[in-house]
Amino acid sequence: MSIRAVIIDDEYLSTKELTFLLSKISYIDVVGQANCGKEGLDLIRTLQPDLVFLDIEMPDITGMQLSKEILKLGIPCKIIFTTAYDQYAIEAFDVDAVDYILKPYEEERVIKAAKKAKGIIENEKFKTKKEFANSISLNKLSILMEDTVKLIDIEEIVLIYAEDRNIYIKTEENIFQSHFSLQELENKLGDKGFFRTHRSYLVNLNKIKEVSPWFNGSYVAKVEGFDGEVPISRNKVKSFKEILGI
Repeated sequence: MSIRAVIIDDEYLSTKELTFLLSKISYIDVVGQANCGKEGLDLIRTLQPDLVFLDIEMPDITGMQLSKEILKLGIPCKIIFTTAYDQYAIEAFDVDAVDYILKPYEEERVIKAAKKAKGIIENEKFKTKKEFANSISLNKLSILMEDTVKLIDIEEIVLIYAEDRNIYIKTEENIFQSHFSLQELENKLGDKGFFRTHRSYLVNLNKIKEVSPWFNGSYVAKVEGFDGEVPISRNKVKSFKEILGI
């Protein structure tokens, strides 16, 4: 992963030194430099970098003030403060800075700060991707068939059942073997009208035609497109009735 970084510092030699040290770090790509706060803010707005190395003491606006302006932009870049004075350390962390490095720069300290930023940035991007993936709700279910993947409409599924340690998905016209476990399918389809009536059965409630008492407090259901009867375990009956309103 490449981290796009910007350096904002009014001292030419400090900028040059930091740029050189960062050039030795393979995952850091310095995409811009600014020598004052206003220019730096415009640069961040345009480039939207992942990471900002921000000098605290600048003539037009302090790094602390600039960090608050960056926050207002809503750009999720991380900040590493740079300065020749260590009295700003507590204030730097109060504005949620990743790290704080002193001038003159020590290569080992710069590398350490960069690694810390990399870990935080990667973790946040992973969480964002995961949240995005989880937010997508498809009305399709994937079935692995040798070298191909078949997508079937969830609403066409009658029921899913376990038999001889295999999991089968029954539609009105076909039966497919699933690479998912019954528990995984319950997690995927639980909010799409499917109910685990038995340890071996996951049923599309919209396909149920009738329900009848069986024995010892259990029930059986007849389902569209399925010739047999689907058992409803005694410990599932109460929840099943509540869902169907019976």
